[in-house]
Amino acid sequence: MRICIFSVILGFITSLFSQTIENVDFYVENQRIVVRYDLIYPKPDTLFNISLVFRNDKGAKITPVSVTGDLNKVKPGVGKHIYWDALKDQAVLSGKYKAELSIEQIKTIQIGSQVWMVENLNVDRFRNGDLIPEARTNEAWQKAFYNKQPAWCYYNNDPKNGATYGKLYNWYAVNDPRGLAPKGYHVPRDAEWTVLTNYGTHRGGFSGLPGGSRNSFGPYNEDGEYGFWWSATEDETINAWGRLMLYHNDNVDRGYFCKGEGLSVRCLRD
Repeated sequence: MRICIFSVILGFITSLFSQTIENVDFYVENQRIVVRYDLIYPKPDTLFNISLVFRNDKGAKITPVSVTGDLNKVKPGVGKHIYWDALKDQAVLSGKYKAELSIEQIKTIQIGSQVWMVENLNVDRFRNGDLIPEARTNEAWQKAFYNKQPAWCYYNNDPKNGATYGKLYNWYAVNDPRGLAPKGYHVPRDAEWTVLTNYGTHRGGFSGLPGGSRNSFGPYNEDGEYGFWWSATEDETINAWGRLMLYHNDNVDRGYFCKGEGLSVRCLRD
């Protein structure tokens, strides 16, 4: 398959942090598209996840899947590179395209011997780039449960809740082999949750927010009162282990939940 690139516009950037990504360039090398960029940030130990899309002059977007390079857990510095095997993705680029880089800061905290993300997961793609279906209606949420398929939602279908609490996922998203957690992280197993709770949660800085849950049949429950989190450990055919915490209470309870329920996810560094 032929890749044809001409009249290329370089360095169109979207960024959550102004003046963080600079000097963006891209070019073809050995039938791959290479994106070069500098990641400028005042704190050198800060980690970022980088995502890449291309958009033509009509606004059509191509999201690369077969990408490698400086994408996950990237430390600030110059001369970063992303490599896209566009032929493997069967992509044909011709005309004017813009490379868009987006960044997400990974906020972590060390609690005892573990390094946890500070915020609940809020992604709509698996690690390989595949979309995770959003289930807004009760019918769509139930169907995902009955068919044992991954799904996510915002509490009450309100994106504003996602900004605070992240997304709610069923356990089929947690357990999908494509990987829910970003590279370098994983959904904690039941035993790893126990390590955290034995050490202390609010005392250690876990700061669990009351994001509520969604039951297997669709209704939402208990936002503002309880936080619920999945573990990666199965209990039995239809249940998996998780944790729940009453807001402003340091006690964390262990329990099992139906795999069709929607709970928050907090990731742990590998």
